[in-house]
Amino acid sequence: MQTTLRALTVGMAVCALCVCAARHAEAAPCASLGTQPIVYIENGDTQEPLVKRLGQKLLASASPVRLVYKNRRTCDLALDMYSATPMKNDAIAIKYIPSATEDPAWDPSKPAPSCDADAGGNAVDLGIGATYISSCTNLPAKPTDLSELTGPVQSYGFIVPKASSQIAITAQEGYFAYGFADATGMASPWVDQALRFSRGPTASTALTCAAAIGVKASQLKGTVPAGNTSTEVLNLVATSPTPEATIGLMGTEVYDQSRDKVKLLAFKGFGQRYAYFPDFSSTSFDKKNVRDGHYLPWAPTPYLARVNGVTGMANNPNVQRILSLVVSAKSEATVSGIDEVIASGLVPECAMGVQRPFDGANLSLYAPVEPCACYFDAKVAQGTTTCKTCTDNSTCGDGKCRRGYCEVR
Repeated sequence: MQTTLRALTVGMAVCALCVCAARHAEAAPCASLGTQPIVYIENGDTQEPLVKRLGQKLLASASPVRLVYKNRRTCDLALDMYSATPMKNDAIAIKYIPSATEDPAWDPSKPAPSCDADAGGNAVDLGIGATYISSCTNLPAKPTDLSELTGPVQSYGFIVPKASSQIAITAQEGYFAYGFADATGMASPWVDQALRFSRGPTASTALTCAAAIGVKASQLKGTVPAGNTSTEVLNLVATSPTPEATIGLMGTEVYDQSRDKVKLLAFKGFGQRYAYFPDFSSTSFDKKNVRDGHYLPWAPTPYLARVNGVTGMANNPNVQRILSLVVSAKSEATVSGIDEVIASGLVPECAMGVQRPFDGANLSLYAPVEPCACYFDAKVAQGTTTCKTCTDNSTCGDGKCRRGYCEVR
């Protein structure tokens, strides 16, 4: 069975390379796509849904901007930003958001088309990671003009096939399942090394999940798919012929779009009495237990951009526009940063009630400057809120009217 799985993984890699070669033979230059200004982005693959959603809205706005992006693991894209490495053509596709004229049927649920970088590559304007940059061990000294801003929160977890009978995992079980290379494993039923699917040590999924179970990402054992992507882990777990022994690491926003294929296990951290789902229940999407500190595997998404040392604003005004929409949860006439964040399965910082300084650190209470918990509860999929609706502060007592709801202040 292990041989079959390895052959399948290698076969997938060969097919992927063939598709990549064919795509590059046909792809147009990214710079020739249109007259709109382009923002070149490297992002974790868990952040692709947000890039696609936001990119479609920005391209259709009154001041259109084209997003061209490449999925890169968090520490790899951070290294690119630190060292000013340009985006180049290689085995990882460069993708772009098409306009309604170019593809009237396209929406963010569909794959984005590909384009080619310039001969010498294109400078990366914005890096979007998915865990603490401090977890990366491959970085040189940070350039003085590179700024790191804290974006929405991304949660992670452990997935199993739908046919698995497992419903929860403890940090201790995760430690023994992923911390030891023994062929038989030490945490039943996850005892087969070939069926414990992981990500490479520069991926945010590996970094945050490893911290939650008390190991380093570089120490994670298990099978890393050939392309080291979330999609591969998802497919390998979903189609495993041995569901009870199969487990994988996954960002919850990827899982949320694939709940019909796999199950996410409730997680019990070190020192906790119970295991919790990231949401209030296994069927909701409210990330309640992430936001209040019960569910532990999560991290904020760092946004890396070059800024003016005097103003602190991004050198590229279109990058600053994206930062305002996503990091500051602002809205424009036809583009709502906070709505696209929520719809992408992420938690805006203004909806969080806890914080931590680095991967695996203890939590502390957090009070956002401009809370949006009521709005988040109302806007999330299947969401409801008991908060009072409002049009101004007069009906909110000691609270404040924000986005149509009486928030705590």
